[in-house]
Amino acid sequence: MKRSWAGYFLARVVVAAIVTALLSAATSAAPVPAAQVAIAGNATAGPVFPVTVHSGDGNVTIQARPVRILCLSPSATQMVYALGAGPQVIGVDEYSSWPADAPRTKFTGAETSAEDYLPLRPDLVVLSYPSGAIVQQLRELKVPVLVLPAATTFAAVYSQLAELAAATGHGAAVGAVEASMKEDISAATHKAGSAARGDSYYIEIDPTYYTATSKTFIGAEFSLFGMRDIADPAGRLSAYPQISAEYILKTNPDYVFLADTVCCQQTPAGFAHRPGFSVLAAVRLHHVIGVNDSVASEWGPHTIETLVALLGDTLRS
Repeated sequence: MKRSWAGYFLARVVVAAIVTALLSAATSAAPVPAAQVAIAGNATAGPVFPVTVHSGDGNVTIQARPVRILCLSPSATQMVYALGAGPQVIGVDEYSSWPADAPRTKFTGAETSAEDYLPLRPDLVVLSYPSGAIVQQLRELKVPVLVLPAATTFAAVYSQLAELAAATGHGAAVGAVEASMKEDISAATHKAGSAARGDSYYIEIDPTYYTATSKTFIGAEFSLFGMRDIADPAGRLSAYPQISAEYILKTNPDYVFLADTVCCQQTPAGFAHRPGFSVLAAVRLHHVIGVNDSVASEWGPHTIETLVALLGDTLRS
């Protein structure tokens, strides 16, 4: 049976909320500043190990440069390859779509037994949404685990990039990767100018009207362009609320972004033909845009580059 990305994503939203709460309660360790973490290596000297980095559940010491990395987070996979650590990767989760030649497995990153991973003999496991006691199981087996929960800000993305750079022995690369990301953002926002500043938008995660507020990472990307998220008033209890067709009609967004084109085959034409939606400003102005589903749940360099470039082209004067 084909997996539903929307179902997977919504399940991840619930797991992420639980994991964030548990990780916050489980550790009192202060985060290691990115500048302090990114000293694992430099242009003239090899990486220095052991190195201590900050995981979502506290500081983790990695004794030696990992050469068999199991990366079970699409966003982290993007970061690892951008840093140049791809040759050290022996497996990624089934949802990691970039780069295309990454060694995909059937793992989702939500497995509950460390034994599932042992045949690959990993010497570093990277997770975003660990389930159950798997992190503790892996550490009891002397396998270092780096937990990188969902980022909601660009600062968090850059911090995670630094943690991964140090953990993989690519500290020298982190500055260039971060600079490239910032250049992409600057180019896109410059291209768009103030064309969409103050305009409202709706991001659709699935056709039952689950959406994302500005408190999510995708919301942070739209905020770069000065846009307003129609879901914010509905997001008091969740950053990923379910709204309704009536709510969309009432708020009348200037732009609609469909992040359910893969899972649910939604299209701008199909959206425009939903009952009553022909009157929406976004429909009348041809501002309904289909995007890859992954932009709603990933925060890696490739996803950021892809979405901000699209927004820069779409929103330009």
